[in-house]
Amino acid sequence: MYGLQVDCTANLIPDYKFSPQPIANLSKIHQEIKAKIDADNLKPKLGQTWLIWGQLAADNQDILATAKECYAQLNLPGLPKWDENKLAINQGKFFGATVFDLWYYPPQSQQIDDGFHVLIILFPYKLKIDAIRDKVSRFYPELMRLLAYRHKILWAYAQSRSLKSNLKQVAQSVQTTILDLNQSIASGKYHINKLQKTLEKTPNIMLKYNNNLNYLDDQRRTIQVNVGNYYKRLERIKKIDSNSDWAFWQEFGEFTEEKFLEQIESDYGNLSPGLRLMENTIQTIQGMIDIEKTKSDRILNQTVGIVGVGLATSQIASAVILTQDKPNPEVALNYRIEVFGLSLGIGLVMAMVAFIILRFARRG
Repeated sequence: MYGLQVDCTANLIPDYKFSPQPIANLSKIHQEIKAKIDADNLKPKLGQTWLIWGQLAADNQDILATAKECYAQLNLPGLPKWDENKLAINQGKFFGATVFDLWYYPPQSQQIDDGFHVLIILFPYKLKIDAIRDKVSRFYPELMRLLAYRHKILWAYAQSRSLKSNLKQVAQSVQTTILDLNQSIASGKYHINKLQKTLEKTPNIMLKYNNNLNYLDDQRRTIQVNVGNYYKRLERIKKIDSNSDWAFWQEFGEFTEEKFLEQIESDYGNLSPGLRLMENTIQTIQGMIDIEKTKSDRILNQTVGIVGVGLATSQIASAVILTQDKPNPEVALNYRIEVFGLSLGIGLVMAMVAFIILRFARRG
């Protein structure tokens, strides 16, 4: 994981070091940074934060109205309005400046890239710009690491939502398989070929389910580790200026523990029994196949036995008949046909007798 910092200063009018910049220039700066990111293929994989910092142009300037106008100038895709409920807004203090932390986390139907994080830091009018730059330069390295942990937490949670969706789909397919099995058992209409095909698919499904379940727990641990790192980095930032109010960033860590970690732990607990359900399903299908094979083997053995009795009886009858007086050569062919038919009839009768005996024996 690495962080990339792309800076751009409002230098769109002459003598910009001493003249206030119109807020409308922020839109041009945003486009310039975006063009740089797109041209160098630097699109972030885990997340991004847009940071606007500057100094008020007058002592009586409305800070909140100025922050709202700065936010509007970003013009990010799908940008909620400042006053919309889905936009989380926190406020704090940093080196005497007022900090606005704006965060939009996209719903599960959207990608994590559709969300964003915006920081607006407005310094008071009386401070010297060189002093402001010095404070910001000291703040940047720690902020980069803090935001890296923040974005990794959000990315891991987004991954967990995708894994949960996949697990629920697999669990639903297993439930459908179980329902079909129950209906087949109740009706007595199930075929060994169909059962074998189902059995061939189930272990692979179970393996994927088990892997996704482990990946879900991996995301929980990822969030847990990064929350710890987030708190440690926040403590280091607090030491830069102990008089600042960093509670708004503390709230993110608490929100992560209460919302993200508890949600993943709950999902893992709810989805884990599905693994045992799949194991039971495999055992049930295997048992049904074994029963069907046993039945088939028994029927085959009985059939072989019945046919054997019939053939043996037929051969004995034929041998006995042929040992009698030899017929007249003129009628030898007819005689042999009669012997064959008679022996075949005796064999069939004995096969029927063997079938009836085995049937009654099986019932008993």
